[in-house]
Amino acid sequence: MGGGSEVPPHHVPDMHGEVKMIEDIHSKNEIAVLVTGFGPFPRHSNRNKNTSHLITKLLPSHIAAHSTFNPTRYRIRILNPTSADGEYIRVEYAYIRQYIQKLYDEYEDTVHLMLHLGMADGWDFYTVERFAYQEGFTSSWSGMSRSGKGYYCQIEDESGKTAEDITEAEGKGMWLNMPMGLSPSLDVDGVVTKSMEILKVDETETTLAAYEISRNGIDHTALQDTIPSVTLGNTANVVPHHEPGCYCCGFTYYESLATALTRPKRDIHVLFTHVPGESDERSLQRGRSAVLAIIGAACVQMADQRGVF
Repeated sequence: MGGGSEVPPHHVPDMHGEVKMIEDIHSKNEIAVLVTGFGPFPRHSNRNKNTSHLITKLLPSHIAAHSTFNPTRYRIRILNPTSADGEYIRVEYAYIRQYIQKLYDEYEDTVHLMLHLGMADGWDFYTVERFAYQEGFTSSWSGMSRSGKGYYCQIEDESGKTAEDITEAEGKGMWLNMPMGLSPSLDVDGVVTKSMEILKVDETETTLAAYEISRNGIDHTALQDTIPSVTLGNTANVVPHHEPGCYCCGFTYYESLATALTRPKRDIHVLFTHVPGESDERSLQRGRSAVLAIIGAACVQMADQRGVF
């Protein structure tokens, strides 16, 4: 898929998915997390960059066990297939449907958590999304109007098409037998609470490091380059959120949740996080910290639920 090093596929015996995940974590002594970001969508945002993609470029390949962003005893490996230039998820419904299938084809024997990132321009917080809805779902809160109700995935994508334009060859009607709404198997509120705890620890450590820098006579303006995790007094705010919307973010979340449910090989968790649209260096570093905290919090919950914490 491109973008960073890949983990070779790991053969898993044919047994219940959750048991396979536990054995895999134990045998490798690590939890594998795959992160994706979107490309630009200038038709709607007048932007030629997407912060969800820019943040993936800042993520490390591993998070050490018992570290600030990873309180578990397992190393976290971050797979980052969309981080390279041009390797982002394109903002096109048909492409997304096929891309998610290819993603699972390549990584389903390796990954324990899929974390999809999207950009919400104008927001000043980071989310963990509770639900995703299938195309064709109607709601009174989505902001799209068709017969007085919202209608999902009817905003034209970057190719000028909607989800209704997906052809048979591209997977039209793939999820007709699935529920209209899906939710992640992880506790969203628990992930949010733990991620904020992690971010507070990170801010405390940054504050102490800043004190040491000042005490040693180093110019305080050097702090941003010396300690890239957070900006003092400007810690990211992570909140639970109802859904990632009726455009390609919500479409991607549903595609991934539905695919994870219908792939019997193993138990793969899926989350979606919206990040703000500010793309200055300070904001991107704050986004990096928020995403790492969410990854760490999700891994704590995964390990704790399975008795491997």
